[in-house]
This record gives sequence, C-alpha cells and structure tokens, in this order.
Amino acid sequence: MSIASPIPVLRSSSGTVLQFDDDALVLRRTTEELRIPLRAIRRIRSEGRAVAVELTAPAGTAPAVHHVDDVSEAAVTLFADAVNAALVTLTEEADTVDGSNLVTARALTESREERRKRRRKIWALAVGLFHFALALAVGIHGEWTLALAILLVGPSFGAGSIAFGAMGADSVYRQWYLPRNGITVEAGRVGNARVLGGSFGTYVYTDLHGVCRSVYAKSGAPTVQVAYHPDQPHVSIVRETRSSTAGDAALAVALLLFGLCVEGGVITVAIGAFLGMYPGY
Repeated sequence: MSIASPIPVLRSSSGTVLQFDDDALVLRRTTEELRIPLRAIRRIRSEGRAVAVELTAPAGTAPAVHHVDDVSEAAVTLFADAVNAALVTLTEEADTVDGSNLVTARALTESREERRKRRRKIWALAVGLFHFALALAVGIHGEWTLALAILLVGPSFGAGSIAFGAMGADSVYRQWYLPRNGITVEAGRVGNARVLGGSFGTYVYTDLHGVCRSVYAKSGAPTVQVAYHPDQPHVSIVRETRSSTAGDAALAVALLLFGLCVEGGVITVAIGAFLGMYPGY
C-alpha cells in the first residue's frame, strides 16, 4: 500500500498547483503542466504567501525561477523545508547544469464534453442574469406582476426556444457540410440506448485513426452512414434524407423566430413598464 507524501500541495487562488511527485515537482497552471526534476532545482525560496522554485544554472548565468503566489504561508514554509531537505542529497554537479533544459511541459486542454458543459453554464448564467436584472428593474419600477411574468416567460420560452433552434441549425449545417467535406463511413448497430427519454439505436464506426466512436440514430437498420470531420473525428452526423433535413431546418427556423419574438415581447413589456404604459396593472 502506497503512503501519501507528507509534503503539502500548494494551491493558489488562481488555480495554479505545485506539488511534490517522487523525483520531481509538478507545476500545473490553467493551460500547461510543467514537470521539474529535483536535479534541475537549486533551492526553494519561501517568500511569505509565495514560493519561488529556483532552477540550477551554469556559473555566470541568471537562474530561471518559477513563482506561485497567494498560497498558505504555513504550507509554503513546510513545502520549502521539505523539498530543500530532499535537494541536499543531490550531488554538487547539479550547479553546472542548466535546469531549464530539464523541465518538460505538457499542454492541458479541455475535453470536448468539458468545453460543452462550460459553454452551457456560461450561456445559462448569462441568460438568467439578464432576465433577473430586467425583472428586478421592472419590479423596482412598481410592476411586480410584470416582473414575475418576465422571469417565467423569458428564460423558458424565449431563451429556451432560441437555444433549441440554434442546436437544430448547427445540426442542419453539419448535415450539409460534413458529407461534402468530411469522411463518410458505415456504422454498425451494436445495441439500443435511451437519450433524452427517447429510444435510439447505438451505432459504432472506426475513424481514420483506428478509434471506435459511437453515434445514436432513430433507426432500426443494421447499418447507417456516418460523416465525420477528418481533423476532428468526434464531430460527426448520421446522414439523413433531404426531406428529413429540410424538416429539421424548418423546425430550427421556427424555434429561432418564436424565441426571438418572445424575447422581443419581453423587452417591449419592460420598456412599456418603464414608460408607465400599464398604470395600476
């Protein structure tokens, strides 16, 4: 059974993390991860609520330094003492090595699902704040009934319809773009799945990198045609008939127009409340 290291993990308010990992320090920022071998480190400097990782450097050259700010002062002291104690065991020849050349970097990227969830959260938060602020302003103006109507109608019917319409429009665009500019393959049925309460067939295809990927389709056929982007194999669509795509396009346009009309109505009602057009409402 492995024993956890007693050396504390330093975590700044901005999300930067510095931790001890066997024979190296791992510095993880938002977009990259640096692995700094202990033999590349001259010393760890405790600077109050900050820590500095000073790398080795040949005589006469300025050493590179990595800083982590706004962390626990107590944790910084323990971290610096523990790592410096580990550095004592290294040989003197480390002072002749350029530690910067020993540091390895790895870019950190969000997964497709993480990006999608983040965008949805940002969209939902922005929509909610907009309607809340609008309703609050109308309520403060004395029209609390209209304010409640704005909160109930705007996000659900207005923004909701626009969101579903935008997703439909994106699907229609992919139906047009991917078969013409992507790679089309056949996907075999491997089972069934329930997606958003509906029953779909699960199909699997293999992309040009040899990776097996799943798609869902309202079909009972043993195989379906899938078109995917050559540079982004996860971006794919199950090919549909022209009539089906036309129906999807019409529905997307209708949802977008309906949502825009609802939002326009909400804003018009709010303006009317500010202008006193609904006295005693």
